[in-house]
Amino acid sequence: MAKIYAKESAYASSKRKNLVLTIIFGSICGWLFIKWGINVTTFTMHSQPIELIVAHMAAFVITGAIASHFLGNYRKSDSGDTGIARALDVLEQLPAGYRVFTNIRAGEAFVGTVVVGRNGVFIINTKNHNGEIVPSNDLNWEQRKVGREGGEYTASMRNPVQQLKRQIHNMAQLLKRYHIRAWVDGIVYFTNPELILRGTSDRFTNRGDAVLEFILDYPVRTPLDEETIEKISAVLK
Repeated sequence: MAKIYAKESAYASSKRKNLVLTIIFGSICGWLFIKWGINVTTFTMHSQPIELIVAHMAAFVITGAIASHFLGNYRKSDSGDTGIARALDVLEQLPAGYRVFTNIRAGEAFVGTVVVGRNGVFIINTKNHNGEIVPSNDLNWEQRKVGREGGEYTASMRNPVQQLKRQIHNMAQLLKRYHIRAWVDGIVYFTNPELILRGTSDRFTNRGDAVLEFILDYPVRTPLDEETIEKISAVLK
């Protein structure tokens, strides 16, 4: 079994902040709604100035919108953490000798998951998207989703393979700064089991077994000795 070195997510602090702000503004919005309901049921609203009623309703709408905004940000960061957790469930099945690191900063690139073994360094670019994704060679891919009311809509997402290439480059440069020579490659892993992925490639998959095969069957160019693996681990920890 592979050894896991899990760091706190780079988005953990912003995730906590978004959750706190959601609770604060959601509570204010809820309090305003309850107060409005009490005024209606006790018929005290009619005795209040119209300006006060308008201000009350405006505050209700504004705090509700702010709470919804921070809740959306929280869900996005939470989805990313869920994707990494699902990837770890797969990667821990790698045999002893492999090491798995999470939440790595490589230059300007954030790398969610990195695997290190004798046959190289592998970046697993995890994506936890839902709906249906149509890959292409363009800068953006098409994502088809179903809204809360059942309506279908199409959105675009940045090409994760292009993002992976930048991560590979930045990781190689990071190791080079520490005078470490190691071959770096990677694969995009869509971790959401409900995702429909149109198309296949050796660069992306939604199957955990395909990720394991990519790593285990990867041709050894220059095998990493134990000393080099320890050096890489020290950089990534």
